[in-house]
Amino acid sequence: MNTPPRTTAEARSPAAFPGCPVRPVGITAKKYHFVDALGRTRVLSEHEISQRHIISGLFGDQHNWLLTNFPNIEDGEPTGTWSASSVSDWLKHRALSVSFDIREQFPIAESPENSTAQRYMDSETIRKISFRVADFTSTRGTEIYDEVRKLAQDVLLQCHRHDHPLDLQAMLAAPEDEIINDLRVIRTHANNNPGQSLPAGALRFEVKV
Repeated sequence: MNTPPRTTAEARSPAAFPGCPVRPVGITAKKYHFVDALGRTRVLSEHEISQRHIISGLFGDQHNWLLTNFPNIEDGEPTGTWSASSVSDWLKHRALSVSFDIREQFPIAESPENSTAQRYMDSETIRKISFRVADFTSTRGTEIYDEVRKLAQDVLLQCHRHDHPLDLQAMLAAPEDEIINDLRVIRTHANNNPGQSLPAGALRFEVKV
């Protein structure tokens, strides 16, 4: 009896897919940003990035890459097609990681002298903010949702404790796109200036000293 087509790509890490012709740029306000195989900037919604024909357009004539890395498997053999759902999930994962995963690029500094109670309260507020960011990406119920939440939480904790103290209460009450914009500023600075502190006034929600 035939088994439903499946893909083995889910078990592999993003680093296991070298030479991808599509470059993830990040996310903003529920939109995923990419540079496609022809070098064009593409901005896609959650619905658009799940559509097979749109994914195909991103990759241009590079479909062999899709067949090699995301094959559908039936009865243990490739079917000669690629899995649109797996490619979509992987592209979203990479775009989200580009936006938020900068944890190793923060300057190393001592944490400010806050009381244990204050640090706990700050951590709880950041946890709530990270859930709002994850909810805004419309990925609830998926592994990507948990990853976005954890990445946002880690980045905000690192920034708040080691670089620029944040106005967490204002951030908690702010629109999600404004929060994500500060995350993008942090990410861009860390990518371009690893190990260096953000300049004063760079963030909307930093505590003004």
